[in-house]
Amino acid sequence: MGRVRRREQVARLEAEIEDVRPYLALAREIQAEVRRIADDGADTGTLAAAVEAIPERERRDVALAVFRRLDLERQWEILEKVFDDAEHRAVLERERTAILVRSQWRSAQAFDTRDLDADATLTLGLFREADVRAAIALGHRSTACARRLVLVRAGDGGELRVIEDVFNPAGGYFVTDEYDHDTWDRDRLPSHAIVRAGSITATPAGSSFTPVLHIGGRADFERDGHVSEGRLHLGYVMVGGVDVFAKGGM
Repeated sequence: MGRVRRREQVARLEAEIEDVRPYLALAREIQAEVRRIADDGADTGTLAAAVEAIPERERRDVALAVFRRLDLERQWEILEKVFDDAEHRAVLERERTAILVRSQWRSAQAFDTRDLDADATLTLGLFREADVRAAIALGHRSTACARRLVLVRAGDGGELRVIEDVFNPAGGYFVTDEYDHDTWDRDRLPSHAIVRAGSITATPAGSSFTPVLHIGGRADFERDGHVSEGRLHLGYVMVGGVDVFAKGGM
């Protein structure tokens, strides 16, 4: 019976491969042109022809893939020569703005939650202080994350709506008394709660809270006007599918 199932699975895989075979050459051509225009400064004509040959949705994906690999000076060339359609230009212009904002975050090693777009998902990976430095280089690929928060923008002042709050999301966190499941359960934010994530700083008058998170620094929270000092440190920030501080960004 097992051999029959394996043969059926192989047959299905072979059928799927056969279905996509006519597109493999085009995919390789596009991949080669993406690399060439990003790395060697080739003219955009060949890429434009390749892009025109694929459907609308895939064109947008290819546009963003190319755009993210280029330096800022060359992005306008892509806007003008490859994607002259108004909708594509608007998509890429938004992407260029996002790249500039992410560059500012990386330069400052800080993330201002007020910069988050209304439709973007924000994921925060929180680590023990002893683990966070090693985690920063790996970003969301680190398995030592003790707590993961997923949020969306809920206001202009850094307000965020909680989507999920998960303990030991990758299963690789070495649980200690310093931060265990019971500790997380006391800290856990309920779904749909409105919070602000940021940093408590000392002032001559006492302390103040700003909705700015510092990579490697402690993540503090404000909810219902009450500010609480966090127990964990920020190891990664993801905006949508982009790992903001990790090397490579994806």
